[in-house]
Amino acid sequence: MENKKTILAIDDDLVQLDLFQKVFYPKYDIRTVKSASDAICFLNANQVNLILLDIAMPNINGFSFLSDIRRIPSYMKVPIIIISGHSGKDFLEQARSSSAFDVLIKPVEKEVLIKTIEKALAAAKLEQK
Repeated sequence: MENKKTILAIDDDLVQLDLFQKVFYPKYDIRTVKSASDAICFLNANQVNLILLDIAMPNINGFSFLSDIRRIPSYMKVPIIIISGHSGKDFLEQARSSSAFDVLIKPVEKEVLIKTIEKALAAAKLEQK
C-alpha cells in the first residue's frame, strides 16, 4: 500500500483549517498551520507533497511565502494550490502568473478541491519520472 500523501494547509482562518482536516482525513495526512511563518518552520523540518495556501494572512502574505518557498530546492516543484476569498481581476492575474499549480476561490466545493488536489498530485508524480 502506498504511503499517504502529506498536505500542508496554510490559512489564518481556524474554521477553514478544521474543514480541511475533516474533508481530507483519512485519505491524506493533512497538516495545518495558521501563518506563513509557521509554515516555513514546519517545512524546514518536514517534507510535504502538496500545499494549500491562503493569500491574505498577517505578517507574510501568501504571494511572499510562495516566492520564498520556491527558492528552497526541495520545494521548487511541490504543487501549491492557492485558495482565497479574493476574486478581483488584479488578484487573479497575479495568482495565475505565480508558480502555483492552480487558484481556487472560496468557498470551494469539496469535489472541486479534491479533484484539483488529485490532478496536482498526479502531475507532480509524472514530473518526477
